[in-house]
Amino acid sequence: MITFENASDFEKVVALLLEQEGWQITMPPANTKGYDIEAVKGSTVNAIQVKNHKAAVKVPQIEKFFDFIDLPIANKFTGGILVSSSGYTNQALTYFEQTKNNKVRLAIIRDGKVRIIGETPPPPPPAEPKYIGVFTCKGGVGKTTISAHLAGAFALSGYDVALIDLDPQKNLTTLLDEGLKLPGTKNRPGNTISVYNIDEWDFDNLPDDVSMVVCDCSPVLQENPTELIKKFSYCIIPTTLNPLGLNKNGYVILNTLKAIRSINKEAYLFVVINNYYGDDNGKSRVLKNQYQRFFSILSKQDPRFHFIDPDEVAIRNSKQLFYWGYHIYDGNLPELAFQSIGGRCLPKADFLKFLEYLEENSDIENAKIKQSVDL
Repeated sequence: MITFENASDFEKVVALLLEQEGWQITMPPANTKGYDIEAVKGSTVNAIQVKNHKAAVKVPQIEKFFDFIDLPIANKFTGGILVSSSGYTNQALTYFEQTKNNKVRLAIIRDGKVRIIGETPPPPPPAEPKYIGVFTCKGGVGKTTISAHLAGAFALSGYDVALIDLDPQKNLTTLLDEGLKLPGTKNRPGNTISVYNIDEWDFDNLPDDVSMVVCDCSPVLQENPTELIKKFSYCIIPTTLNPLGLNKNGYVILNTLKAIRSINKEAYLFVVINNYYGDDNGKSRVLKNQYQRFFSILSKQDPRFHFIDPDEVAIRNSKQLFYWGYHIYDGNLPELAFQSIGGRCLPKADFLKFLEYLEENSDIENAKIKQSVDL
């Protein structure tokens, strides 16, 4: 990708290239929010937003541009184009492909032109599958929901995933049966999530197509095979954010950390807030700060332990997740809570953001899809 010293230079280059392609360019007043360039050609009026950062554009930036295009102040635009100087993360591309917003397109600069991004080819699978455990020393915190939908984020990112159901209640098997296939794109077939019981999992004869293994663990450490826990490269510890929860949840997570470290010294451990509700009066921020202070001690003692700031990544409270599993009552086929409501899907965005966070804060390096463009 081409790099520019500052955003202003990049804006000028994008404006010039669009002008060369026949667009009438207008620069909005300084400090205009939501877009940087107005481009008009015939009856088409595009809001152009440019991003000139070292890091690739991520899911939240895509969401924010979607939000702007849907605002009444953007009614004069027939569409919008987000132009990045550094490309897009795999999860951002996946979220864009899976979200039905026909007004927005993504673009990069290539060969002296603004090129609209098209389909993305699948990434090469890792030589060996990576194991992720979703584990906590208590039930009722959303382990099964996290396990299934994190597997879904991996599948949307181009990987076939194995889900191992270790919880004695077997909720994962009840909800997903043998598994499901997630949709792909025009140039890439969809990927599968296959559900296994531990008795069906053969460490010496793994499925050829599986590159990620997500384990919905039993809250009782001894009920999880030691051989499996030793293989965890990453362990997800879900919890909730509530006024009475810190002492209880903090104690549980401390015990969870000790339990995992008694068997596996190397895995990255991530505490993620599930069923998160970010209020407007600051209460969630006060609780978050208390959690951060509590877990900062553990982070200093164990560099591979992370408490994820819920303002950065959290699994938000949503109707989709609240009603996930209803298909077992209405007789429909198994599915994840990735269906859109009003054109948007919070769970899909949240779990793809979560996957981005894991990539940036560990060595997971799991989903680097090479970008291609329509030429």
